[in-house]
Amino acid sequence: MEHEAVKVEILTPDITMVILTWLTFFVLLFILKKFAWRPILDGLQQREDYIRQSLKEADEAKRQLQEVQAEKERILEEARQKSQTIVEDSRRSAAELARQSDQKAKANARQIVESAHQQTEGERERVRRQLRQESAAVAVTLASKIIKENMDNDKNRRLVQEALKEIA
Repeated sequence: MEHEAVKVEILTPDITMVILTWLTFFVLLFILKKFAWRPILDGLQQREDYIRQSLKEADEAKRQLQEVQAEKERILEEARQKSQTIVEDSRRSAAELARQSDQKAKANARQIVESAHQQTEGERERVRRQLRQESAAVAVTLASKIIKENMDNDKNRRLVQEALKEIA
């Protein structure tokens, strides 16, 4: 039974021990509340404020990044439009330059053709004058032959016809 008595003692609480345990608990609780609880709560509050501020800054940075992205897209679109405008202007300028070159070439060709016509006309006129001069010379030569030979009408006609054949 002695063994049973030891068991009962272990399970039976000692009032002094219970009181000291409770007293130690409340003293420790008071000390923690007085010295540690407020700094712990303040530290937690600071940490919570820091996290909130970090979240706000992250949201602000995200918003700014979206604005920057939108600005970048706007700038890229403007650059695309400007480059397209430049390309179109270049094409128009090239077409205009080609048209002007074509017009100048046609005008130059017309001028060359007109100059050739004028030269041809001048040459034709020169040949006509030369032909008249030669015809006159031939006529004078014929007239002198006719006078020299003092021929009759048949001979004169035959000589004139031969001279005309030579001219033609």
